[in-house]
Amino acid sequence: QCTVQVKLELGHRAQLRKKATTEGFTHDWMVFVRGPETCDIQHFVERVVFRLHESFPKPKRVCKEPPYKVEESGYAGFLMPIEVYFKNKVNKLLKRIYFTSFLSCKKCISPKTATEVYRKVIFINF
Repeated sequence: QCTVQVKLELGHRAQLRKKATTEGFTHDWMVFVRGPETCDIQHFVERVVFRLHESFPKPKRVCKEPPYKVEESGYAGFLMPIEVYFKNKVNKLLKRIYFTSFLSCKKCISPKTATEVYRKVIFINF
């Protein structure tokens, strides 16, 4: 038995489009899971599941290899469950992490928005 500690970065970036799409999307955005300082996490991560808002086509997005990210366009922020599955013999699912993607910020000077969250994960591998 051994204990493994993995650090993950979860984040998103959004940028205001110069012109809205025909669907009315005002922002291009990306959400991601990665290792800190571009550390390679694919040796630990089996897959990452991003559960987008139901209004998106194919709202369940599965990434089985890096980069673990989704890029889309939209017009509003929403709560996005992210599931990280590890290459672990016992508990494959880390846990469901709820991440809120914001597309705008009233106090921001720039039309770009970015959020990064750091998580430290510890699991036991048998």
